[in-house]
Amino acid sequence: MALDKELAKKVLAEIDKDELAQLGCDLVNIPSPTGQEKAVAEFILDWFKANGLKAVRQEVEVDRPNAVGILKGDGSGLSLGFNGHMDTSFTGTKEDLRMVAQMEPEAELRGSIGDGKVRGLGISNMKGGVAAFMMAGKALKKSCVKLKGDVVFGAVVGEISRTPIGPWQTKEYRGEGAGTRHLLTHGMHTDYAVVADGSDLNIVWTQTGVVQMKITTFGKAEAAWGTKRSTHPMEKLNAIVKMTRIIQAVEKWAEGFEEKYIYNSPTGPVFPKVNIGAIEGGAPYRPNYFPGVCAIYVDIRTPPQVRPVLVQHEVEKTLGALGVEYELEIYKSLLGHEGKNVEPLVQSAEEVHQFLFGEKLRPEAPDRASIWTDTNCYNELGIPAIKIGPRGRRIGPRNEEIKIDDMVKAAQIYALVALDICSRERGAAS
Repeated sequence: MALDKELAKKVLAEIDKDELAQLGCDLVNIPSPTGQEKAVAEFILDWFKANGLKAVRQEVEVDRPNAVGILKGDGSGLSLGFNGHMDTSFTGTKEDLRMVAQMEPEAELRGSIGDGKVRGLGISNMKGGVAAFMMAGKALKKSCVKLKGDVVFGAVVGEISRTPIGPWQTKEYRGEGAGTRHLLTHGMHTDYAVVADGSDLNIVWTQTGVVQMKITTFGKAEAAWGTKRSTHPMEKLNAIVKMTRIIQAVEKWAEGFEEKYIYNSPTGPVFPKVNIGAIEGGAPYRPNYFPGVCAIYVDIRTPPQVRPVLVQHEVEKTLGALGVEYELEIYKSLLGHEGKNVEPLVQSAEEVHQFLFGEKLRPEAPDRASIWTDTNCYNELGIPAIKIGPRGRRIGPRNEEIKIDDMVKAAQIYALVALDICSRERGAAS
């Protein structure tokens, strides 16, 4: 490893465990559901300024900024980007009742520190990772190391899986790469990138894509009372009953799809997944009528090289055999990617991990690796990217916790990988 071990020790000495824990707590205490990230972004921008980093505010849309911090090198070396999202899995409001049956009091979702852990909504996914790379940036700056390449710290909006569809069209539903795509198409390119999303501090650089589709079937909206099934068969008049056949067919197709398209990546298999995530149909205030319309919403996680048109073709072929009238609309299509030319970054992360902890860096477990994260945005644009980050756990319907020691380990990894990569001359390992 080209890493200067004396410089490494100097940088590591600037990572303060208590300060990092409090930073994570502070981030949690600023609510930031998808679309409402402004307040936490402004906190992060102020923090970057206060700690000597160049702060860049990127307006993704009105009142929805990315918060970027830059530690400048002398311009002769390789650059490295860090990425983490500011939006949280749940809103922390009564809106979450659509997703969970019971909710803990909102006061329990605020940040707190105890028993070696930080607790609160969003600390695991993924304000713990954001705090870790912020602290890494401060440590690099405070230690006064001279870097050849820039380090870019991007706290982005809109990574959580939310998609505009039907009446849900506001910024609160624009997720899954919204902030990172803006980040990268508005100047923040680097030679390599590390996405700090949760991976149990294991490594992966292959992620699934996403296809989301709405399937609608139709009945005849007329009064059901007074009819007989012999003359008014439900499978012809009732859109919900028709939909049960479509659901059975989609589930049968899904079984084969999930086995057929397992992808063997360098860190292990990546698993496809099909999930019928929502259904709507009929009028709750008028259940005496045959429902005239019923729709399901299906999320399909696709490995690299499986394109949305292939998924659409397979589903249409499956449903066409039923003889049931339906409409299919794809309303999200994101490709999965395996990072290319990541070897220098992977080697750096492996050697830093060995240096810090005396053990080999492990690949992320396949069930956890088989997701979409902003890693895909980098790899799609040809920026070699890996995902490695601290992950905690859910301790309530919405509440989370993470070990402070894991946040510290992440900060140490990020600081030394940046020190290594950004001390290299351009062309030496690009």
